[in-house]
Amino acid sequence: MQLLKKIFLISCFTIAMAYLESIIVVYLREMSAINYLTSIKNSELALRLPYFALIKNPLVIVPNLKILNIEIFRQVATIIMLFSLALLVGKKLKEKLAVFLFSFGLWDIFYYIFLYLLLKWPSSLSTLDVLFLIPLPWIAPVWLPIEISVLMILIALYLFKEKKGNASTS
Repeated sequence: MQLLKKIFLISCFTIAMAYLESIIVVYLREMSAINYLTSIKNSELALRLPYFALIKNPLVIVPNLKILNIEIFRQVATIIMLFSLALLVGKKLKEKLAVFLFSFGLWDIFYYIFLYLLLKWPSSLSTLDVLFLIPLPWIAPVWLPIEISVLMILIALYLFKEKKGNASTS
């Protein structure tokens, strides 16, 4: 029962955080009229894989340097918050990893859910998005981070289950 309570509270924090993140993105898009992914040429690609690409110059994605820096530090703050949550909540390394994976995966999925509810974006799971700007802009269809997030949640649940099984045998 204690584990379910912990997962419930982590979920509450993570979903609320996803809502705040999505609101920030709504405000940034409105204030700066950013139109992501308008014209990316092959010469601007640092890496191209199926369904995934890295862009050499972040200013191609976010042409305003001030907004670009705000976005980069917003992304850094997000990772710090999720990492801090994992360190605070998890007792041993495996549990800390489970908390991080679970919260990151859940946050990412709800981030897209809230963006859709607030902006009707993305219009489909195949819509391209800028996933991160660190170290270079990552671009992929929305289904890719959602798929990875589901995998992260499943791995986390396995780690939580394994932890619970080890605790009951001790």
